[in-house]
Amino acid sequence: MGLNFRWLGMAPDGKSITLRRYGGEMNVPGYADNSWLEAHSSEVGVGLGLDVETTGLRPGEDQIIEIGLQQFRFHRDTGEILSLDGAYAALQDPGMEISPEIERLTGITNDAVSGHQIDWRQVSSYFDRAEMIVAHNAGFDRAFLDRALPLSREKLWACSCSQVDWYEKGFNTRKLEILNIYHGFFTDSHRALHDVEALLYLLSLPSPESNVPYLKELLENAVKPRVNVIAANSPYESKDILRQRGYRWDPQRRYWSKAIYQEEEASEKEWLTHRVYGGRFGGKLESIPLTDNFKMQ
Repeated sequence: MGLNFRWLGMAPDGKSITLRRYGGEMNVPGYADNSWLEAHSSEVGVGLGLDVETTGLRPGEDQIIEIGLQQFRFHRDTGEILSLDGAYAALQDPGMEISPEIERLTGITNDAVSGHQIDWRQVSSYFDRAEMIVAHNAGFDRAFLDRALPLSREKLWACSCSQVDWYEKGFNTRKLEILNIYHGFFTDSHRALHDVEALLYLLSLPSPESNVPYLKELLENAVKPRVNVIAANSPYESKDILRQRGYRWDPQRRYWSKAIYQEEEASEKEWLTHRVYGGRFGGKLESIPLTDNFKMQ
């Protein structure tokens, strides 16, 4: 796919790019003052942008070392971000050494976190007010939050990495830092609140093909019914094509599976029938409750 998207900051001759440091601004529509928000409360939703930095990638063993939260209100129909309503950021002493690799990635040192603790009561109050939690790669963040905060397990999570079709829009990556650069700005990456602020700003920008905020697509996909497709008893020789199609191997249950939207169910069954099962579907389909999206099984 060619790079047919709008690259903000590109010179007219296409030979140079100008990037600006993100300064905390937001694309809030002019009509969204307090009186409008109060008069149109049924059209307004409350979301929570979230990011965590951790000691590693294993939710069962690694620990959170920083959390960033940004509450926002959004227009349910247009996807516009209407206001930013409060933020919380805190470091957390993980009770274990932060590796040199994580220190280099995040800039967070063992000395920086020493003695610090996240106020989970404050985090819980933000979760309680939000009807949707937004994270870039929600499966990762949710795995850590579900362990630390029981309320997280009951919430609707949305993933800006997978529930906005960045590839269809011409972008050749879903990495937040690179998407930001394509849109003409940069920020201090891998610090929790900075990443949340940059993400919400990115989602407030208009999609090149529709001229509506990226957040609208995310809102629509976050409430679409999904199913877990299980390639049960699939032949061993099919493992490579399953992996290429996005299936993941579950070593405990010993099967390949992936989550899809319910509307894709028929085409996925047909693919499995002919490419994996030799003409007779042998898999299973399990409905996923919306509040189980991106939940670690």
